[in-house]
Amino acid sequence: MKIESLYKHFLLTKASHLPVVGIDGNLIGFIAKERVLRELADLGEERPEYDHIPEEILQKDLHENLLNFFKDTNKIPVLDHLGERKEFWDKPRFLAEFSKLDSLHKKDPKLEAIIEKNEKRKDSKDSIHWYMELILANFPDGLLSTDVAGNAMFYNEAFESKFLPLPFFKDSVEVAERFLRDLNRDLFAKYLQENDLEIESNEHSVHQLQSIVKELDAFIRIITLRESKKVVGFLYQLAPLSTKFETVTKSGTVFPDLDEALRAKYPLERVLEEMESRYIYETLKRNRNNISHAASDLSIPRTTLQNRIKFLKISERFKEEETDKKKVIPRKRAEVESTKTNNTRQKKKPVSQKKPLPKKQSPKKALKSVQKPKKKSVLDQKKQKTKTKAKKRR
Repeated sequence: MKIESLYKHFLLTKASHLPVVGIDGNLIGFIAKERVLRELADLGEERPEYDHIPEEILQKDLHENLLNFFKDTNKIPVLDHLGERKEFWDKPRFLAEFSKLDSLHKKDPKLEAIIEKNEKRKDSKDSIHWYMELILANFPDGLLSTDVAGNAMFYNEAFESKFLPLPFFKDSVEVAERFLRDLNRDLFAKYLQENDLEIESNEHSVHQLQSIVKELDAFIRIITLRESKKVVGFLYQLAPLSTKFETVTKSGTVFPDLDEALRAKYPLERVLEEMESRYIYETLKRNRNNISHAASDLSIPRTTLQNRIKFLKISERFKEEETDKKKVIPRKRAEVESTKTNNTRQKKKPVSQKKPLPKKQSPKKALKSVQKPKKKSVLDQKKQKTKTKAKKRR
């Protein structure tokens, strides 16, 4: 059935609206002649076929033209939900059916007030959820929330930018999930062992567990998420140790905060390392990085101080504080002198020392310079004489 097929009913009557009844025979609305003509005028789109008259095109309000229609005629044709004419109604029957329809759709003022309150409450909840998401996204510490099985449900920007790219997590959420799940299990087991409690007993209610992870250089707090006394997940808060373990003294010196270390239950090794590195750094700064003078102030050998500086990685640990210092700006005069010296060095090139060539000699001197034969010794002369005499005898 197409909507334009309903136009044949309006050709047989002067009514501008026709009532439509449902399967049970009760009035469900009115179809307007204007709507059908609008569908017929739209030739650009192909109109779909319907099994029954859609309720979207039906009107629920009583139009004035319907009341004026009963001045000229006594009965009005009624259509069923399939678009076929079913029966005729007179004015009393029509008004009775309309009163039923109006009572169904008419809202009680108290009910409307309740609906408005529920809508406002829903809007406020949506706004609160949006604001909570905004707070969690901008929280300075890293946050990661998982369900009971350890699958990540939420993590904020701080966790994604500060902790996830670390080599320990390998920029993988799965590795972080596995590590935090194992950490939660180990801390919970340690808590039960220290307090002599059993897992099945309801005497304990662990809401928070905390620990320090050296690989991440972070303080991790685990918060249990509950709903109606049932554990639904866990929230992991990761805070860098540098932001939670330092305080500024009255003189302006940054130093480890022992109160914070006691409250957070920091391990002794970490506290001693922070205290020693800060004390060595401040001593070096006071002695203008002279290791010999700093070693004498600390009453330790110079080699021991050098080894501790390398072991504690003091240059890397306090790199940010060193970059904040003001750099010494050289004078212009010194710059000019340095440029002049560089130019003079470039101009004065070293001359290669060549060996002097031998001078040409005249032919007479060359003959003189020829080596004369050496004079023969007396024995050689005697031998030669004997040889000549022997030849003559022959």
